[in-house]
Amino acid sequence: MLLMVEYVDPRTHDFLELRSNGLVNMHTGSLVAPVVDGIPRFVDPADNYAESFGYQWKKWHSIRSDVRNQGYNLQSVILERTHFSEFKLEGKTLLECGMGGGDDTEVLLRLPFYEVHSFDLSTAVERAAQYLKDPRLHISQASIYDIPYPDRSFDVVYCHRVLQHTPDPALALRNICAKVKPGGLLFAHSYKRSRRYMSEWRYKYRWLTKRLPWRAIVLYLDIAGPFLHRLNRFMYRHRLTRSIAYKFIPFYYLSRHAEGGMTAETSVLELEKQITFDALTPWHDHPMRPDEFRSIIESEGFEILYMTEHPISPMYCTAIRRDRSA
Repeated sequence: MLLMVEYVDPRTHDFLELRSNGLVNMHTGSLVAPVVDGIPRFVDPADNYAESFGYQWKKWHSIRSDVRNQGYNLQSVILERTHFSEFKLEGKTLLECGMGGGDDTEVLLRLPFYEVHSFDLSTAVERAAQYLKDPRLHISQASIYDIPYPDRSFDVVYCHRVLQHTPDPALALRNICAKVKPGGLLFAHSYKRSRRYMSEWRYKYRWLTKRLPWRAIVLYLDIAGPFLHRLNRFMYRHRLTRSIAYKFIPFYYLSRHAEGGMTAETSVLELEKQITFDALTPWHDHPMRPDEFRSIIESEGFEILYMTEHPISPMYCTAIRRDRSA
């Protein structure tokens, strides 16, 4: 199938062609991205600040999948947040910035996009490629700071649960905005910086836990997780103890009304372990202020159609790039 959007060298913006050794700059002849296991790799393995996610999504490979964890219902979460069901998506191209292990991608592929391009900085793309088999999908390992596609080339750009884990979320947000066509849609999400949210337990312990071996964190979760799961169930029943648990108990509490909370009890415990690992191990965790989030999107030429700010976190919006030449 002829690609509607082709790869470019993220530094020179020259188009690339596939040769025996990988994707090569058509003008200079230099190798830009070797293809390993069928995936173009635009990332230097030594320069990867997000590899904890590669470890995470390979370990918990099915816990957030609608297909492999029945009842999770990620599709309803995504459609509620993005409002994609209100737009005509047939024949459109989508760029997913930060696919992780491909759980959101799995949902996006149920929508009638003509072409879906998804990338992630981590080796979680290998887990995604293992489970996602769709001729419309094109996976690469790339950085949000060097996106290997031309500017203003996609009908829809989607970035969910990613920005806060980049070194500079504001710059990352501007980079993804640049890939949206005039008249195209942007969906962007970030943790929200607020006094209440920053009082959560993760920000008391991350200075240490992000420096520990990942296997040590998994050992902690396996040993202490079942007890802390039960303790949180008790603590979150009452207002005073709920506040104490939120601020100090280093284990995520998943209520029955939250995303994934209605799955089997064993799945809920594994989800709490995965989310706790996700909170404690990434090198970067930088929530954005709502005014900064909104200001960047509007300054990049977008009109915000829907904006949601939860009292604690997160915040997300769907916006359209207005064609100023029209």
